[in-house]
Amino acid sequence: MAKAVSFREYTPQDSRDDLVRRVQSAPVEHAEAVLASYDLLQRMHEKGVIDLFSGLLSAGDTVIERLADVVNSKQAVTALRMALTLGNVLTSIDPDKLHAAISGAEKEEPPSLLSIVRQASSKDARRGMAFAVGALNALGGALNLKEHR
Repeated sequence: MAKAVSFREYTPQDSRDDLVRRVQSAPVEHAEAVLASYDLLQRMHEKGVIDLFSGLLSAGDTVIERLADVVNSKQAVTALRMALTLGNVLTSIDPDKLHAAISGAEKEEPPSLLSIVRQASSKDARRGMAFAVGALNALGGALNLKEHR
């Protein structure tokens, strides 16, 4: 004969009761993390970070508009272009050669004048000097323009 099957109610794992149970047990299971979070929150309050973020959220669009104005300014674009250009130059420098040059300058006996002239007459040294002189010319031109304004 057939046996009666008991009726079971299916409750998914993320049901409301399960969530309530997990929230109630969280302070016990994660006590150290909760205390660390409270400590961080207190330090942010003492330093005024929470007030700063609250003000930024209140200002909302005004802050974004001001930042957009600053980023779109000619000075910011020029500074970014210069930073990228100098970054490209710096990343192309061979660190081993730079280390060797610094190590050579730290020797007790300084190099002779003739060896310095020999190094300065190399193609790479002349390129570097041309770059330095060109950068000085650009800087001097910029300073000259500021004087006439």
